[in-house]
Amino acid sequence: MHKLRSLPFAVLPWILLTFQPLTAQNTGSPQNQPNIPTFQVTSTLVFLDVTVLDKQGHPVVTGLTKDDFKITDDKKPQSIFSFEAPETHVMSANPGNHNPEGKAPVTILVLDLLDSRFQDFAYIRYEAKKFLMAQPALLTAPAELLVVGNDSLEMLQGYTSSREDLIYALDHLPAALPYKEMNGAFVWERFAQSIDALQQIALQNKGVPGRKNVIWVGHGGPGVFLDSAVLTEPVVEQLKAYAHHTTNLLVDSRISLFVVYPGLSVNRSDMSISGMDSTIDLSDDDPFAGNVNFGLFANETGGKVYYNRNDLAHLIARSEQLGSEYYTLTYQPSDTAADGKFRRIRVSLTNPNLRVVTKAGYFAPNPNAPMNARQKAMTNITEAATATVPFTALKVSMQSMVRHPDTRSLDMVVQTQDNHLLWQAAEDGKNKATLLLAAASLNAEGSIVASRVERVRLSTPLQDPAARAALVTPMAITVRFPRNATHVRVVVESEDGGRMGAVDLTRKAIDAAPAEPTPEPQLAPHRPQYQTPASSAPAS
Repeated sequence: MHKLRSLPFAVLPWILLTFQPLTAQNTGSPQNQPNIPTFQVTSTLVFLDVTVLDKQGHPVVTGLTKDDFKITDDKKPQSIFSFEAPETHVMSANPGNHNPEGKAPVTILVLDLLDSRFQDFAYIRYEAKKFLMAQPALLTAPAELLVVGNDSLEMLQGYTSSREDLIYALDHLPAALPYKEMNGAFVWERFAQSIDALQQIALQNKGVPGRKNVIWVGHGGPGVFLDSAVLTEPVVEQLKAYAHHTTNLLVDSRISLFVVYPGLSVNRSDMSISGMDSTIDLSDDDPFAGNVNFGLFANETGGKVYYNRNDLAHLIARSEQLGSEYYTLTYQPSDTAADGKFRRIRVSLTNPNLRVVTKAGYFAPNPNAPMNARQKAMTNITEAATATVPFTALKVSMQSMVRHPDTRSLDMVVQTQDNHLLWQAAEDGKNKATLLLAAASLNAEGSIVASRVERVRLSTPLQDPAARAALVTPMAITVRFPRNATHVRVVVESEDGGRMGAVDLTRKAIDAAPAEPTPEPQLAPHRPQYQTPASSAPAS
C-alpha cells in the first residue's frame, strides 16, 4: 500500500501543492466528501479558535472585529489572515443541514473508566446520561461517544445527530471494574494508555473539518514528573517527545481538550492525579519541561479543566458551550524554522476587560525527531481501519462471530498464524510479543461509526522459532454495530515489527452469523495479561 506521511494540518513550514483524489473511504469525517479529484493546497497557516470571556466568565459573541485582536507567535507580532465571528459557527435552521462545511464544532464525549474508581465511574455514567437527556432529540451538531477502558479505547457510537443513538450506546455499556486504577502498579501503563487514547482520537478526527471539542469526563491519565533524579535522561527526553507529538496531533486536528473531574481538586501533586489548572500561565518555555499531565494538554489546546462533584452534567454542558461560542482567526507565522522548539501563541484584545481562551502554542516540526514504534503503530492501525486495500503481511482469518441484536454488537474471534511476530525473551523464561487489535464498524461512505482498539500481549514457553511460527493465536474482540453500519474491518498489527493483516466482513456475512442475547457482564477484578497462543482460549 502506498502510504502518505502524516503532515501537520494547522502548522506547516512549507507550501505543498498536490493532486490527490479525495474519497469518502479515506476520511473519518461525519460528512460525505465528493469522490472526485481535487487540488489541495497546504500552506503555513495556523488556525486559532478563540473564546472571548468577560469579567464574569461569560462568552462574548458579538461586537468584536478582526481589528480588536492582536496575535504574537514566539513574541513576534502576526498579521491576521482571516476572521470568522461566532455566528458563522452556529447551526443552520434547516434540520437536515448538519454541520455545513464543518462550521459548527462537533463534540467527542470520552468517559474515563481506566483512571476512575468504580463508584466514580458509575457517577460519571449517570451524569453523562443526564447531560444527553437534556439535549434536543436532533442535536445541533454531530457528537460521538467513547470510553477508555482497562485494555482499550472503544468508540461506542460514532458521529451522529441522534440523541437516542448516543443514549442507547451509553445504556448498553457493560459494567467493569477499573482494576488498573485500583492497583498502583499500573500507573505507567495507565499514563501511556491515556495519552495513546488522545493520539488516536486526534488521528481519527484529522479529516473532520472545523473545531472538535473533546470532553474527557473522569480523572484523566496520571501525571508524570520529569525528574532527572528519578528518571534517566533518555527516558525524560522520550517522554517530552511523546508529549510534543501528542500536542501537535491535537493542535493539527483542531481539537480542544476539556477535562471534567468528578469532584477532585486538580492541585494535588501525587502521580495518580493529572493536576494542573489550564488557566496557569507557563511562560514561553516548553510546557512539558517539568511534568506531563492532562491539565497541560487542556491548556495547550485551548480547553479547560473543571472539577465539581455536585453537578457534573452542568460542567459537561459548560465545556460544550465554551467550545461552541468562538471566533476563528488564522495567520501565517513569520518564523518557519523547523527546529522542533515550542512556539508560544498569545492573543490579546484592545479591550482590557475581556480575556481570551485559545491554544497556547505548538511545537515546530523537527525533521530529525524519530517517531517511536508505539506512535507509528497507532498511526498505522488507525489509517488501516478505514483503508480499502487488503493487508496480508500477517495472516489473519475469522474463527467465529456471534451477533447480539439487543446491544447492536458483535463478538468476534480472529486468529493469526505467522512467523513474522517479533518475540522477545522475558525474565520468566517465556517469549512474549505484543499485537495491536482493532475492529471498526463502517457505514456506506467508509466512515467509522464504532470502533475498538486493544493491545494484546502474547506469551509462550516455546523456544524453537519454527515451533512458534506454527502457533495459531486466537484473539477475541467485541465491537458495536450501529444501525447505519454496513461492514466491519478487523486489523491486526505487530506492534514492534509493524506488519499488518486484515479481514473484512460484509453485511451479508454479519447477518448470517448466529444471533444470541448479550451475556451478562462479569465484574472480574483482573483480566490475564498474557495467554499462551497454543491454548484454545482467546488472548487477553
